Amino acid sequence: MSAYVPSNGATAIHYDTRLSITFDATPTLGTSGYIKVYKTSDDSLVDTISLNVFNTGSAIYSSYAAATLQANDVQTVIPRNNTEIDKLGNNVSTLTQYRWMFYKPVSISGKTATIRLHDNVLSPDTGYYVTVDNGVLTGNVGGTAFAGVSSKTAWAFTTRSAPASKTAVTVDDTGTTADFRTVQGALNWVMGQCGGTSTDACNSVSVAKTITVNDGTYTGDLFIRNISNLTISGTSRNGVIVQSENFEQYNPGTGGSGTTPTTTVVAETGGNRPRLNGGRAVLLVEGTDLLKLTNFTLQNTHVKNVWEGVTGSMNNQAETIYFNSSTLAGSRMIGTYMNFYSTQDTIQVKGWVWIYQSLIKGDVDYIWGSPFAMLIEESELRTIVDTTSASSGGYVIESRTAYGYPGFVVLNSQLTKESGVPAGATYLGRQASNFSSGYCSAQWTSSGSLSGNTYFGCNNVAFINNKMDTHIIAAGWLATNTPPITTPTAAAGYRESGSKDLTGNTIDTSARSSYSTTSADLSGLDTRAEVFSQWNSNAGWVPTP
Repeated sequence: MSAYVPSNGATAIHYDTRLSITFDATPTLGTSGYIKVYKTSDDSLVDTISLNVFNTGSAIYSSYAAATLQANDVQTVIPRNNTEIDKLGNNVSTLTQYRWMFYKPVSISGKTATIRLHDNVLSPDTGYYVTVDNGVLTGNVGGTAFAGVSSKTAWAFTTRSAPASKTAVTVDDTGTTADFRTVQGALNWVMGQCGGTSTDACNSVSVAKTITVNDGTYTGDLFIRNISNLTISGTSRNGVIVQSENFEQYNPGTGGSGTTPTTTVVAETGGNRPRLNGGRAVLLVEGTDLLKLTNFTLQNTHVKNVWEGVTGSMNNQAETIYFNSSTLAGSRMIGTYMNFYSTQDTIQVKGWVWIYQSLIKGDVDYIWGSPFAMLIEESELRTIVDTTSASSGGYVIESRTAYGYPGFVVLNSQLTKESGVPAGATYLGRQASNFSSGYCSAQWTSSGSLSGNTYFGCNNVAFINNKMDTHIIAAGWLATNTPPITTPTAAAGYRESGSKDLTGNTIDTSARSSYSTTSADLSGLDTRAEVFSQWNSNAGWVPTP
């Protein structure tokens, strides 16, 4: 059995494949050197992976030189070794903006070193060969000391043809029948055929597009832009795990796309860090309508204050998804039978979002954003132990919703806790920043994307007919920062009705914050039709599983 994957001389290889080398024992990763991929037909260089982009500068964006990167990164908690810059959506002809971010190009698990090339650099029906500098990896392969790969005939392979379908493809991390090995590979294909600037008939909200992901673990950050009516469906909720470790200290900011990466520098814990602007979520979604995620686990694996075995104080916000789409007549997202796992800021949304019969886990502000309306229905919101502050119960929702719209509605769901979360320590919601002045005073009616402080920042949150465990604090809502809406009504502010404990007994809400109400009639928000009635100039939207 070959130590190389793809094996030398292999054919019909998926062109989003990950390269790997299996050693006799766990190999050691070096601190410098290159991994390169060339086209066999003309020896042209198609990809260059550096073990330390801070020392070499970026091959994917040559203007980001080593000196610039080093000058902009003075924090010390995140090591620079094994760091590259990626361009998600690279070479997708229908895109004009991409997701730029730092990533780890080589990962070691047991005896195997896996190499993640830059996104979408390989093409179908093409021959390639790989070189690896001596010192990139140290260990024995087949009883011989590994000294790199230098010959063009030592590690060569040919990719398979492109999928036959533009609108329905499969992903599998093993086997030969699926169209792609990675979720991003499938996304690049569908966006390239049916999204962005494509003139194909499939580039329409009326044409359904589907990516089916077979059981397996799929590691890598993701980017979806300018495509409508796309479903990503797993074959089993717990068997399909789509994941990455990404967080604020590593890739600062909530994220956005650009034609080039930014050169912005932001203050992180312990010093400045470059912000390429791709953000800290596993999945960034932009300009998209009718995205449906169903029947799989989306997970940000970041553990607070830990990175690559290094521990220290860090900024730990780490979304699974940032749904950054916010128009009144589009911008719909559905999540059914899903698991969303992270710690701080698990889900960030804008637009119109329906989550149904799903599990969302986190500790601090683990549902947040600026939606027009987000309905969480028949789901479980599970507060987990904050490993950086075990005595704190955290906050469920951090609301910055659009003025004049329902905001966050949690309906017929359960608020549960992980073992170890203190009783009476978790808040239903809070505003982490002061939005009491200059925000939340005018209703957005434009055809463009929500923008401008006056149009959002509202504390519109309604809990309706939910069961709650003992971790919910008697005050309900944290009022350290005065919310914009201090006198709630049935249509706005902090609202709650029909709350019960897990056994069905009515909860005593008499000690709830004075900024909230438990007496307003919330029957106007207890169905999907009502929550989403304002979509598309009051045409309304009633999503179904």
